[in-house]
Amino acid sequence: MEQPDVREFVNYRFEKAEEVYRASEILYEAEQWNSAVNRLYYACFYVASALLLDRGYGAKSHTGVLAKFSESVVRTGQMSADTFRVYSKLLNWRTKSDYGDMFDFCKEDLDGVMLAARVFMDTTKSLL
Repeated sequence: MEQPDVREFVNYRFEKAEEVYRASEILYEAEQWNSAVNRLYYACFYVASALLLDRGYGAKSHTGVLAKFSESVVRTGQMSADTFRVYSKLLNWRTKSDYGDMFDFCKEDLDGVMLAARVFMDTTKSLL
């Protein structure tokens, strides 16, 4: 069986990011805050990993993708630290919401983060 090329993987991850972002919107409307955080994080993770893959970079962990993205995109001035900050915040929040006991996010936590994640995704896609 023929292996897909890098471009196919990049496109798949971008499509996956859009899918999980739409899921986060549905979860937000359903007031499922922790699940919405999870999906928002993965939307950012998928676009970040897609861009890194397109540029020939690899990472073996979630924090590795975050660190490599920061190093190769933010520190080189291709994205502002303010735009990037939501991705880092969502990694921490996802860990809290997925693994923390007796912890729940609320609407106010997500209100600004929904748009910030969308901006991060769109900015990352524009760098391709």
